[in-house]
Amino acid sequence: MTRLTLSSVSSLRRNIGGPCTVLRIHNGRVFAGSQEGILACWIVDSGEEVWKVAISGPLSDIDFSGGKVHVSGSSNIYCLDYNSGEIVWSRELEGSSDYVLSNDAGIWATSSVYEIGIGDYTESTIWRFDDSGELQQRWTIAERCWFFGTDGRGLVLGLGRPRCGTLRVGEDHLEHLEISGAGPVTCGTNAGNRILLGHSDGNVSEIGSGSALRGASPVSAVLGVENETIAGFEDGDVVSKAGWIHSSTGSVAALSLGPSPSGNRAIWVCLDRGVVILDSEGGAPLLELDHGCRISESDSEGDIIVLGDSEGEIHLMERDVLSRRLGDDLATTEDDSMKRLMMDRLRGLRRG
Repeated sequence: MTRLTLSSVSSLRRNIGGPCTVLRIHNGRVFAGSQEGILACWIVDSGEEVWKVAISGPLSDIDFSGGKVHVSGSSNIYCLDYNSGEIVWSRELEGSSDYVLSNDAGIWATSSVYEIGIGDYTESTIWRFDDSGELQQRWTIAERCWFFGTDGRGLVLGLGRPRCGTLRVGEDHLEHLEISGAGPVTCGTNAGNRILLGHSDGNVSEIGSGSALRGASPVSAVLGVENETIAGFEDGDVVSKAGWIHSSTGSVAALSLGPSPSGNRAIWVCLDRGVVILDSEGGAPLLELDHGCRISESDSEGDIIVLGDSEGEIHLMERDVLSRRLGDDLATTEDDSMKRLMMDRLRGLRRG
């Protein structure tokens, strides 16, 4: 497997001054937020900074609707103007703000209270605001939310202890659903109309379909690719429902479907000291990108992927640039036999 550095294949590099905690690509722009509360917006094509604002951190989630950017940070939820970054309104929540989501029913958020004395979360609150920031509804529950998303039936929360399972939010009620044989939720993702949840006991479940796969340690990231399910684990394993397994050094922080040197799509596995790119069909390792610190956040759109690390570096990669720079690196390899081997592998990837 070819090894390069992450910086050597980046089309765009920026820094937000502190650990990256929020990262999204949306409508040709990159939005990156930090633990310190910095939120910056750049144009993908040019790298031009559109705006940068300082709000209360750490920032934990971001969503977009109606020309607005909705952000959860510290104990607040913020509504910012999409084009200027100016604060339109903000509301203080109870405890730490965790997630934010916008839909036709309004702006939703979750917050949680952590008790230092017992070392656990004791309660959470689900909030619904209208577009102007006026509170419409709230519910308090005993569990922290570790996933907040939607399916065809509405909002779904993935819960930690004590009840675990999921919570479905109706117009005026909450419906708790158990997930048989699965422990507390640790992470989750929307994959089209599917909701995939990772659990602390190594299970990965699909709502409505039961268990999808299982690993040997707590699940730290999940990814849905068409009908496929892929999960990353704290022990460094990446496991596919199709049956393949890849083992890496360090825990998996994030998974994304991104560009491949072969011109197809690939699985980007974000780790403690870099990234491994895996073939999306069979899990074969295609490329390893070394990095000096943990890659904590990732997002992708088409042939572009953006990564954020624990020191605030933001790296954007494009498929064409990735292929070209990989080819340039091979051309400068001094060892002729190694060069031939690497070139043969690259040609094989492009044919595949």
